[in-house]
Amino acid sequence: MGTSIRIGKIWGIPIGINYSWIFVFLLYLFLISEQFEIAYPDWDIPHRWAIAISTTVMLFASVLVHELSHSLVAIRHQIPVHGITFFIFGGVSQLGHEAKHPMTEFLVAIVGPLTSFGLALVFGLLWHYTHSLNDSASAILFTLFAINLSLGAFNMLPGFPLDGGRVLRSVVWGITGSYWQGTQVATRSGQALGGLMISGGLAIWLMVWRDFGPFQDAWFSGIWFALIGGFLIILATASYRQERVRESLKAYRVADVMTTDWYSLPGETSLASLLVTQGLAGRDDFLGVMVGRQVVGVITRRILSQIPAATRPFTSLTQAMIPLSTLPTLSLEDPVCDVMERQDSENLDRLVVQSNGAPLGFITREQIWRFVGNRRRLRG
Repeated sequence: MGTSIRIGKIWGIPIGINYSWIFVFLLYLFLISEQFEIAYPDWDIPHRWAIAISTTVMLFASVLVHELSHSLVAIRHQIPVHGITFFIFGGVSQLGHEAKHPMTEFLVAIVGPLTSFGLALVFGLLWHYTHSLNDSASAILFTLFAINLSLGAFNMLPGFPLDGGRVLRSVVWGITGSYWQGTQVATRSGQALGGLMISGGLAIWLMVWRDFGPFQDAWFSGIWFALIGGFLIILATASYRQERVRESLKAYRVADVMTTDWYSLPGETSLASLLVTQGLAGRDDFLGVMVGRQVVGVITRRILSQIPAATRPFTSLTQAMIPLSTLPTLSLEDPVCDVMERQDSENLDRLVVQSNGAPLGFITREQIWRFVGNRRRLRG
């Protein structure tokens, strides 16, 4: 999602705001203020903007509750959550990996819209019983009722990556027993839904532009509708391609992908040695560190770049290395698709392939994607 600002944690889940979210916050603030100006013309400007700000903040608090519901159900089913991020099109829960079972996928997906519908019910009931008491409270409550109802309904549309698309995938997955088939149906549905939204948004824009001029509210709504549709197509397509890669890797094991040929240098070698520079200049950004005849650690380009040039002549590889004992390990027979999922879930870049405690090779994200690219070229 690009560069984000960490604003805190809730129940251990990091909450962040992408810079693009600032635009949509200001946009909603403006639109809500304009709506209040029409509905309550007797309000003075400071009062109207104060109520608009309060409503907009509570709106995004509702979005946060929606995403927290996803995250908490995911955690309950042993799916790690890396965080929740607000961005230009709303919020997203960053799950460590996809669900292992269709029922888990269904529960994690459905809880979001149900939470939004629940919030709509609460705000609607509060508005119903208090709207005659105070105009300001009535405006806030009714707006939150309407937006949460719309949020729940929109998210239930059956197209990936919307919650409804994930529900669709879980249903197809459960019926067919194939996660990949469920993904195909849900992502294709998401692409179709995005196309319909683009067509509908452009149709709205054209009709309003022709009949009423290009600066009406509906003109902007049509363009925004089309932008969301384009975003859905992009995400659905990216998800389809990613899952297609994972599906194609199910036939391969770590032994097919790992690096078995790497440079190793004695641990007493200085970081300033030309041998270190040459060893790290290859396609794989690491070299082994040996003590006696045994590889006990690795040095990477990133480690070298973090050590000041002035101290490198006095720093040995042993002093700067990552010990092998601290790196996650794999066996030769582990499926490559499981390795990718583990890398995503645990945010790992490099893993050691071992047998009986001895390192046989290494596997990195870059190697896997290079392997995928080579397989595609061979098929092409």
